[in-house]
Amino acid sequence: MKKVLFLLVPMIFLTAACGGGNQADSEPEADTAAAPTTETTDTPTSEGVDIALVSPEDASLPMGDAELLLQVADPATGEPVALENLEVDLSMGMDGMEPMTTMTMVEPGEQPGEYKVMTNLGMAGMWTMEVTSADPAMPGEATFELDVQ
Repeated sequence: MKKVLFLLVPMIFLTAACGGGNQADSEPEADTAAAPTTETTDTPTSEGVDIALVSPEDASLPMGDAELLLQVADPATGEPVALENLEVDLSMGMDGMEPMTTMTMVEPGEQPGEYKVMTNLGMAGMWTMEVTSADPAMPGEATFELDVQ
């Protein structure tokens, strides 16, 4: 009986020591990803360019082939700016998986500072379009939420 008691007491202390701690520390963190919105977030750098989504005006598109129109302007003057390279990335967040992406093709538009973005949006839902000026002389970036139906 004494042997069992000598084994049982240290086991109780060992279990208490290993199992202790704050339960809040061991709980998984809640998903803090913000819910997508239809708002446009235009975030140019201070010495960079402003990038705006001209078409579609309401950021709503049908599923399938799509053409979007972007306008790039000098924030100081509001005048259109032609860039050497404008990068456009489109993605759709997927619960528990990597985001869905799609290819884009960017061409200069009919007016100075305009850029056409051609793509195919293969699934309905909220898509995020991240636009970045890769022109070192005129940096800038903007993020747009697109509602694909």
